[in-house]
Amino acid sequence: MLIAAAVTVALAGCATRPAPDFGGRWKPVNRFAELPSEIPLQKTYVYYPSPMDGTLKTMLERWARDSQMPLSYLHPSDFTLHQGVAEIHTTSVQDAVSQLSSAYAAQGVSVSVENGQIVVRAGAPAPSAVPASAPAQAEATHVAGVAP
Repeated sequence: MLIAAAVTVALAGCATRPAPDFGGRWKPVNRFAELPSEIPLQKTYVYYPSPMDGTLKTMLERWARDSQMPLSYLHPSDFTLHQGVAEIHTTSVQDAVSQLSSAYAAQGVSVSVENGQIVVRAGAPAPSAVPASAPAQAEATHVAGVAP
């Protein structure tokens, strides 16, 4: 009886399904590529605004920390990030600060790189298309009840 049980177990082992045939895109193992591929050892830093930054100063602090450059923030105010800044995505710090200066020119912010550090200064605000006295004059005329 013991022999019959052993034969039954042996036959049951032979009746199992074969291993499934895995399809897909398999790569051969232990083969070298025909051509070499470059693998950069140091990643290039990309200057871009993050929604987590929130303000100009916070973003510049992150850029300075990540690129190991000092930040000299000499402007008396900080500014929220806006849509004009969202387009900045460059590996050049010079290009990034130039785009920032353009984006914040109306607020009188000048951003530059000087002596290996990021410098933010107050500059003259960009001139607007309407003279400063025109809105005040229009308001005074409106208040006086005179139609323009």
